Amino acid sequence: MIVNRKIVLLVIAITVIVGSALATNIMFTALANTGSAGAAANEGVCFDKSWPMFNRTKDMTLRPHPGNWSWPPPPGNWSRPPRPGNWSGNVTVTVTTGQAKTTVSNALKEFTVGNVTDRGSIWVVSIKYKDKTVTDVPLGKLNTPTSQDAVKAVQDSLGKGWSTGEPKQHGFTYNVPIIDANGNTISNVRVNGRTGDITAGFPPLRR
Repeated sequence: MIVNRKIVLLVIAITVIVGSALATNIMFTALANTGSAGAAANEGVCFDKSWPMFNRTKDMTLRPHPGNWSWPPPPGNWSRPPRPGNWSGNVTVTVTTGQAKTTVSNALKEFTVGNVTDRGSIWVVSIKYKDKTVTDVPLGKLNTPTSQDAVKAVQDSLGKGWSTGEPKQHGFTYNVPIIDANGNTISNVRVNGRTGDITAGFPPLRR
């Protein structure tokens, strides 16, 4: 009788131990299959609600979140408004091309040769108007090996007479070509298209 009771108690103990282990295994399995936000996983895909913009679906495609995330964007929203003045293609100036050309033509007789700068393979001789640099003339070092040669060459060219070509408009500025006695364009002078003044202190536009 006593033996039978011990057998019964042993069977009960084994049953309790096995049941506890089984329950523990089930609990750990459930925790392992839980997503980062605590939602249960379905076949390895977690619906994470912590990212409100998109939700992952079962086939791993992205479903847009309801709201303003439609694509392509509605027309008209992605164009930058035009900047005033220079970017519409219709630039209004108060000075005509003829006036700009006349301004530079009248100033030619007051042009003087300024400083010379060594730029490696070339010399750059500045041209001044009323003590301000308005343009420069580049010369190769093959025919003018020294800076004095470069200055003299520009002085001789200026002495033979310079003239102006047809101005080209760039925004609110006119670019007026300077032509030597041989018909070569040697530089450019800039004229403000709103004031009609020669622009000094800026490099000429090479166009």
